[in-house]
Amino acid sequence: MHRNHIGTVSLLVAVMGAVACHLTLTLASFAGATWLHIIAAGFEAGVVGGLADWFAVTALFRHPLGLPIPHTAIIRARRAKIVEGIVSMVENEWLSPDVIGARLRQFAPSEILIDWLRDPVHVERLGRPVRDLVRALARMLTEEEVVLFIERTIRGGLRELPLDASAGRWLTRAAASESADAIFESLAVSLVNFARRPQTAVQLEHWIDRSARQLHRDGKRLVPLLLRRRLVQRKIVEAVCDYASAELLNAASSREHPMRQFVFGSIESFADRLAAGDETALNQVEHLRTALVQSLEAGPIILDLLSRLRAQLEADLEEPGSYLSDLVDRELRVGILDLLHDPAHRVVFDNWVRTTSEDLLRRHHHQIGITVKENLDALDTDALVAQIEERVGADLQFIRLNGALVGGLIGICLALIHLVAG
Repeated sequence: MHRNHIGTVSLLVAVMGAVACHLTLTLASFAGATWLHIIAAGFEAGVVGGLADWFAVTALFRHPLGLPIPHTAIIRARRAKIVEGIVSMVENEWLSPDVIGARLRQFAPSEILIDWLRDPVHVERLGRPVRDLVRALARMLTEEEVVLFIERTIRGGLRELPLDASAGRWLTRAAASESADAIFESLAVSLVNFARRPQTAVQLEHWIDRSARQLHRDGKRLVPLLLRRRLVQRKIVEAVCDYASAELLNAASSREHPMRQFVFGSIESFADRLAAGDETALNQVEHLRTALVQSLEAGPIILDLLSRLRAQLEADLEEPGSYLSDLVDRELRVGILDLLHDPAHRVVFDNWVRTTSEDLLRRHHHQIGITVKENLDALDTDALVAQIEERVGADLQFIRLNGALVGGLIGICLALIHLVAG
């Protein structure tokens, strides 16, 4: 039997029992049956009790039989007060700041956080806003202020670079290091590539032609005549470029090459002069530094480098499985776990979470009532009544059943009392 029909069935049973008892009493053989009168009184009282409770239960939700009887359809008529009561009960009693605060003090936030961090998905979710923040900071790298700051820093570093005997010793160590050989080889290969460029040959031919014209203006005849011929210019340039390329390649591959030895020998000699405190060498370096600082235009180079760095950072941080993303997630997780491994830090963290939560709760606690009220106000009256009836209607049917049963028992008791009293 469906629970929503229990009340109706109990009322029908009481009605049918009362009718059956009265029909039986009309028979001559049962007209004087005292017990049947008592049972009939019980069924009659059960009908009264069932009808009374049916009226009471129905009056909560609607007008019984559609009649506008006063103080019926209580939920519809008192909707505003009911909603206000629900909001007040939820906000000030069930979910009051004291109740929620007491609940917060029953658990340790640090334990929950440690358990939460055991899942890599949670760590990745926690690291996502951190990576977004780092990406936002990376976009600042190409701002004009950052470029100017780095350029000023480089200039300041050059100005403050000590130029004394220690600079000579440093230059000596640098020239003897393997990185110096790598730099020389790289520079030599770069010069070879420069010499082999078609544009280099064009520039050299133009320079020879210009020199020939100048010699001609100076009164020379034979040499300018030869140098101004395109074929001669081309052959000279080819010979010079081929020879320079071959020598540079040999110097890059052989440490015994005279050009290489001359370069490193000159550097070592100059470094020895600096280490010895030679005034001429120190003045030359000082003039070189001054000229470098004054003519330094590092802005475009710095901007290009920072743009590349920014693009690389953004690309790596955008990809969840990249090295930088894994680094952020790993360091974030390890950093939190290391911090909370110390019991003293855990106590501080737990107290901070509880204090902050309670402070935010007391400041914004009214949002609980607002949320409940908004959700209730969003329902029309029929929907609200239907939801309440759906959730409590089955239990209200047992009230009707109990009304019929209690009414029937009271009817029997009264019939017995009346019989005893004569």
